[in-house]
Amino acid sequence: MKISLNNIGTGSIILRKIREKRLSFKVVGEAINRNGLSVYKYTESRSLQTAVLIDFCYALKHNFFSDIADHLPIEFTKNQPKTDKLNAEKDALIAQLQEENKVLRIQNEVLMKIRS
Repeated sequence: MKISLNNIGTGSIILRKIREKRLSFKVVGEAINRNGLSVYKYTESRSLQTAVLIDFCYALKHNFFSDIADHLPIEFTKNQPKTDKLNAEKDALIAQLQEENKVLRIQNEVLMKIRS
C-alpha cells in the first residue's frame, strides 16, 4: 500500500499513549481481541484502518481521531454543530455575566459614596 506524503504516523501516536499509560502490548492486545505482537506491529505502522483505530480508542479510553485532527492544518473545515451551539451559549452567558458585573460595580461605587 502506498503511503501519502500527507500521512500522519498513527502508529506512533498510539505507541505514545500506550507508553504514557505504562501498558504492555499484551494487555492492550487483550483489550482489542488481538495478540501483543499485532499491537506492536500496529504501533510500527504509519497507517491504520479506521475500525482498528476505534478499537484502540476504546481500549485506551482516548480519542485518537482528535489527535490526528490536531495534525491537520487549522484552515481545514470540520463539522461541529454541538460545539458551535455550546460556544454560542457560552458567549451569551459571558455577555450576561459582564453586564451583571457592570451593574454590581456601579452599585458598589454608590454604596461606597454613601458610606463616606
